[in-house]
Amino acid sequence: MEMNIQKSFASLGKDILYVQKWPWIMSPDYPWWKYINRPSTNRRELEQLQQKMSGARSSCIVYQAGGANVIYGDHVAERVQILGVSYDYNQIKEIEFTQGRYFTTGEANNAQAVALIGSTVAEALFEGRNHIEGEQIKIRGVKVTVIGVLKKEGSDMIGLSHDNEVMVPFSFMSMFVNMNDIGNDPLLEIAPKPGVPIDELRYELKGAMRSIRRLSPYEEDDFAINQISVFTEAISSIFSIINIAGLFIGGFSILVGTFGIANIMFVSVQERVYQIGIKKAMGARKVYILLEFLLEAIMLCMFGGLIGLLLVILVFQVLGWIVASNGSDFQFYITAQNIFIGLSISIVTGILAGFIPAWSAANMKPVDAIRGEVSDLFKGKGKIFKRGKEKAS
Repeated sequence: MEMNIQKSFASLGKDILYVQKWPWIMSPDYPWWKYINRPSTNRRELEQLQQKMSGARSSCIVYQAGGANVIYGDHVAERVQILGVSYDYNQIKEIEFTQGRYFTTGEANNAQAVALIGSTVAEALFEGRNHIEGEQIKIRGVKVTVIGVLKKEGSDMIGLSHDNEVMVPFSFMSMFVNMNDIGNDPLLEIAPKPGVPIDELRYELKGAMRSIRRLSPYEEDDFAINQISVFTEAISSIFSIINIAGLFIGGFSILVGTFGIANIMFVSVQERVYQIGIKKAMGARKVYILLEFLLEAIMLCMFGGLIGLLLVILVFQVLGWIVASNGSDFQFYITAQNIFIGLSISIVTGILAGFIPAWSAANMKPVDAIRGEVSDLFKGKGKIFKRGKEKAS
């Protein structure tokens, strides 16, 4: 789950800074009404940033409006997200097409009525059609020409996908969205040049934004600079707690397994007392007897670990098929690190479980081991003889 969530956030870009009026993690000490009264970012500020910042590779403005119905003839795609972007958006996030192309500079800057549609929207409006480019759709009553169809991305853990989106130029979005609404909060997305540290870009961006908004040294920021790392670090801390709980629960399973293997090894030693005595009488050293039983315990645990891994892989294959059949891209991971840790725990458990039985076997005296086995044999025969005598009488 952690890897799927981290993968979803990574699609936004770990090295991208987002400027807007709302921070992603709000301070409880900061009054909420101050956030609302902050000015929204706009295209003018984007253009000024592009002129001022030397460490930025590319920058764009993005705004998402949700809940729109998109219409083509008798077909309707409901609750579609409308994404307004400036020209450099495709340099911030990679966009792949199944049909058509991206916006030209003129289309992006001059409020042209053109759109890119996601795969889910294309299936709802143009089911079974292979050529969609050039068709006209309606967004909130405004006609828009489709110039491209985006490649299917699939759903992720946090719902970040272009599949159910229509992408239009940001300059054109004001045709059907009130960009002056106090609740609007467009994003300025800034990516660094190769070799520019993200912290250095943040300092430069903060200084540029304060200069653009003409804030004095004594005034606080009226904007927020956000980064995906605030989420990824929070997720890592949450899963570190989950991992501790998992180690605590798994520790009991390992403890039970250790006692189980130790019991098996004690029985194995008792069953082979005579053979141990013969081997030692023939000159076998303690270390060989010790290694014989220790390796047996390790092999028992290794086979158990391998069977467990195979069962997990089988279960993951079944679950993956079920999830994929429901249209989700959730993946089940078994990494090389998982396998290494699992087998290492199996080996350590085998050593811990088998050491005391192996040590007791290695330290047996040959005479006592052979004598004990012979005496046990005669005790058994004596019992049989006694029972036969009783029956005869």
